[in-house]
Amino acid sequence: MRALLRTSVMPGSVDVAFTREPRHEVGSGLAGAVDRTLLYRDGSRLDGVGRLSVLDLWRGGLPQRVGYFGDLRVRSQARRPARILRDGYRILCEAAEELGVAGCFTSIATDNDRARRVLERGRRIGLPEYLPIADLVTLVVPVRRPRAPFGDPAPKAHATESELTSFLDGVARGHDLALVWNTDRWRALGRHGLSPTDFHVVREEGRVVAAAGLWDQRPFKQTVIHGYHGALRWSRPLVNPLAALGWAPPLPPPGAVLSQGYLVGAVTHARHWPGLLRALKAGAARRRLDWMVLSRDARDPELATLRKLTRAREYHTRLYEVRWGELPNWTGERGERFLRPEAALL
Repeated sequence: MRALLRTSVMPGSVDVAFTREPRHEVGSGLAGAVDRTLLYRDGSRLDGVGRLSVLDLWRGGLPQRVGYFGDLRVRSQARRPARILRDGYRILCEAAEELGVAGCFTSIATDNDRARRVLERGRRIGLPEYLPIADLVTLVVPVRRPRAPFGDPAPKAHATESELTSFLDGVARGHDLALVWNTDRWRALGRHGLSPTDFHVVREEGRVVAAAGLWDQRPFKQTVIHGYHGALRWSRPLVNPLAALGWAPPLPPPGAVLSQGYLVGAVTHARHWPGLLRALKAGAARRRLDWMVLSRDARDPELATLRKLTRAREYHTRLYEVRWGELPNWTGERGERFLRPEAALL
C-alpha cells in the first residue's frame, strides 16, 4: 500500500505524492474515525487501494455520521482500471451503508483533470454519482525562521480542554463537514500527537475567542516533493539562498518530505487571526516546521483575510458529494453555512 501511494504522483506546479509513510498503520483511526481499507489485487500484485473514514461531523446544524473516501489510487499499469474502480466503489459504498452514514464526500485536486473527467462522468461506467458541493482552497503558509538562536519560549495562553471543546464546537456547528468536538475526540487526537496543550488561544474579557494548534503528522502521513514546473522550477535556486538567511522557507529538493504542520482551530472574528497566526508561526519555527497548512471554502469571507496575512501558496481542490444506491443523499441546501472540513483529515 505504501509503495502504491509513493508512486502515485499528483501533477501541478509542484508534483507531489501524498504518502502514508513511514508507518501506514499508525495513521489509522485519525480523530476517532472508523476506517475501512480496500486492497484490490490482480493475483499477487496490488493494483488499487481505497479508504473509507467515518466521523461525526456537523451537517445542517446537526451532528451526523459522514463518510470520506480517501487514498483512492489505481496502479498506472493496471489491467481493466474501469473494473477496479467499479468494484472498489461498490465495496466501499456497501461498507458505508453498513456503518450507517448520513452521506459521503470526497475531494479531487482541481488541476487533476483526468481524475475529475473520469469520476464526474463515472455513472456511464457504473461508478457513483459525483456532485460538486464546494471548492476548497488549501493555504500552505510559509514560516520564517529567526536568524538568531532560539531564546526562552514566549508565554503561551492556554485553555482547558472543556474551554476548547466549548469554543471549537460552538464555531464548528455553524459550518458543514466540521468536526464535532467532545471528550472522545480529544482522546483520539491525543493518540496521534495533538492535545489541548498544543493549542494557542486568544482571549477577550477572559473568554476564548480564537484557538488553534499545529498537528505534525509526519510520523504517519507525509507529503513528498517530486518536482517543480514553471516559475517555481527556475526560481528555486534564487529562493533557497534567502531561506538560509531566514527570509523564506526553502523549496525542498525532489524526494524530500515537506516539513509542515496542519493548523486545527477557529476564530470568532477575522480580527483575531493576526495575533493567533503570530503565535502559531513562532511555535512552528521552534518545532523546525517550514510550513503551516489550513483550508477554507473558496466562498468563505475568512479566506480573503488569511490570504492577506499569510502570502501563502495555494492548493485547490473540489469537494464532491458521492451518491450511490441506498446511501442517503444530501439536498445541497446549506443556507449561510460554508464547508469547513479539516485539511489534516483529507
